Amino acid sequence: MRFIRLFAKSILLTVNIGVVFLFLLACLAPWVSPQRWWPISFITLVFPYLLVLLVLFAGAWLLLNIKYSLISILALLIGWKSISAYIAFNWPSAEKQFTAPENSINVMSYNVGLFGLYREKDSKYNRQAMFALIKKQAPDIACFQDFYTSEKQHDFNNREDISREMQLPYRYFSSDFNRDGMQHWGTIIFSRYAIIQSEKVKLSPGPLGESLIYADVVRKKDTFRIINMHLESYRFNEKDYRSIEKIKKQEDTGLVATKGIMQKMREAFQRRGRQADIVADFIRKSPYPVVVCGDFNDTPASYTYFTIKGGLQDAFLEKGTGIGRTFTGLAPTLRIDYILPGKSFTVNSFRKINSDLSDHYPVIANLTPGGR
Repeated sequence: MRFIRLFAKSILLTVNIGVVFLFLLACLAPWVSPQRWWPISFITLVFPYLLVLLVLFAGAWLLLNIKYSLISILALLIGWKSISAYIAFNWPSAEKQFTAPENSINVMSYNVGLFGLYREKDSKYNRQAMFALIKKQAPDIACFQDFYTSEKQHDFNNREDISREMQLPYRYFSSDFNRDGMQHWGTIIFSRYAIIQSEKVKLSPGPLGESLIYADVVRKKDTFRIINMHLESYRFNEKDYRSIEKIKKQEDTGLVATKGIMQKMREAFQRRGRQADIVADFIRKSPYPVVVCGDFNDTPASYTYFTIKGGLQDAFLEKGTGIGRTFTGLAPTLRIDYILPGKSFTVNSFRKINSDLSDHYPVIANLTPGGR
C-alpha cells in the first residue's frame, strides 16, 4: 500500500513538473518572437489551462506534501507578468449605474464579420441587428474590422449608412480588397470628431495582406491618434473547421487534418510576429497620444499582444473582469479583440457585449483624454 502511495505521488510530481515547464515556456512568449521559435506560440494558446492546472497542483500538494506545493507557487510568481495580462482582477461593475464623465469619449472596437454578408438566409436581418447594437452604444469613435461596403445597386453601402445613421461623419477606410471598383473589404475608423490626417500602412505583402490604418482626431483642445488593425488570421476555411471537429472526435483522419491545421497556424504566428514589430514601431513614432484598437487574432499571453501593448494600458485589464473572452468559436478562453489607450488617457469603464451577430463580441471603453 505504501508503495502504491509513493508511486502515485511520483507520477503526480512528474506531471506537475511537466506542467510547470510548459507554463514557464509560455511565460517567455513576450520576449521570443514566433519568427525565431514558432512552437512557443502554440503553448501560449493553452496558457489558461496550464494556469488552472498549476493552481490545482498547488492546492493538492498543500494537502499531501506542503513542500512540493512550492514548485507550483514559485512558477505562478515567476509567471505573474503573463497572468496579470490574462486576468482582470476587478469587481464586476454595475454598468447601469455608470455615468460617463463630461469630457470623455466612447471608443468601440468590433470585428463585424462583413455584417453577415455570406449568411444565406438572414444577412439582411443580421446587418439591421448589428446597426441597432452599434447605434445603442453611441460610440464617438468606432473601429471596425472585416468591414464590407458596396456602391452596387441593391447592395449595402455600409460606409455611408453608418456615417449617416450613427452620426459619425468622419471616417477613413483601408479598402484593402476591391471588386469591380464597387465592392470593398477592409478596416475602417469612424469618428464624431474631425480627422485632420489619416493613412494606411501595409502590414503584409501580397494580395491578401491587410493594413494598419490611423486617423488623427481633434476634439476641443485634444488631438489623439486612433489606430485600427486586423492582424493575420489562421485563414481557416470550412474544410479546416471540419478537420478540427475530426481532431476533437479523435477520428482516424484526424492525424492528416492536424498536419494541415498546424501548418496554417505556424504561418499565421510568424506573420503576426512580423506585423507586431511593425505596429509597435509605428506606435512609438506617433506624435500624438494613441488609442490602439483591433482584432489581433492572438491572446494576451502572446508575443503579438505584449509587443503591441508596450507601455500602453489595456482597457479590459483596467476596468474589466475575468478573462474577457471576445471570440465565440474554438475555445472559451480567447480574448483577441483589444482597446489599448496610451497612459495619458483615463479608462473610466469597459464593456463587452455578448452578441452572436458576429463571431466576435464588440468591446467598448469610455476614456477621458489627457486624464493623467
